[in-house]
Amino acid sequence: MSTRILSILAAMATLLVTMPSLADKFEAVHSINYPDTQRAKAAIDILMADPAMKGAKLTLYAREFGDMEATHLVVQDFDSYAEYMDSTAKRLASPGWTRYVLETHVYAHYLESELAMVVDDYGAARRSAGYLAAYLVNTSDAANYRDGIADLNRAAGNPGVLRLVAFRSGSMAATHAVLIGGADFKTVNEYLDKLFASDAFGKFTAKVGSTRKLVGVQMYRRVATWGD
Repeated sequence: MSTRILSILAAMATLLVTMPSLADKFEAVHSINYPDTQRAKAAIDILMADPAMKGAKLTLYAREFGDMEATHLVVQDFDSYAEYMDSTAKRLASPGWTRYVLETHVYAHYLESELAMVVDDYGAARRSAGYLAAYLVNTSDAANYRDGIADLNRAAGNPGVLRLVAFRSGSMAATHAVLIGGADFKTVNEYLDKLFASDAFGKFTAKVGSTRKLVGVQMYRRVATWGD
């Protein structure tokens, strides 16, 4: 009897590990060209030191590989629409935002912003990863693609971060993004080597291939993160 109970508990623990959760509910993704990463970080440090930004969760990424025009992403995580509205209003009215604009308006080129809804999180929050691979996809069957990612995680796990997001704004060339993150470049790419060679990935491709088109792949190094 005790052996059976232990087996049931082990199965439940495995199920809980592979079930998705939401570390955040949505992301505001800002694409920006900064000619100098450290200067960009210093300007954001000024903004985030303002009391109006207390509680805000912000991450600066530098693009290392991919063909996106933007050299950097600034991503802010939110848990509700009300939080987004309140945080944005406070930021725009703050002295820290004025100082940030004065510091960056000459050299920074703001390109666009996107709203991404978090569908599922496996592992830790995206901002915990030191390195991030973003697979941009267009799918005509969102439910099937979501199931495919869940199957893939159950079979192959993840290097620390696996997040599926759906775009609510911007070009419909990409409807979703799969974010795979780990401690560093080596960790993420060694995981991808094993993943692409696995039977699990072959089954995933067979499941979603007819309804999914890979639009692009971008790789980012996390420069800094602010907030909890």
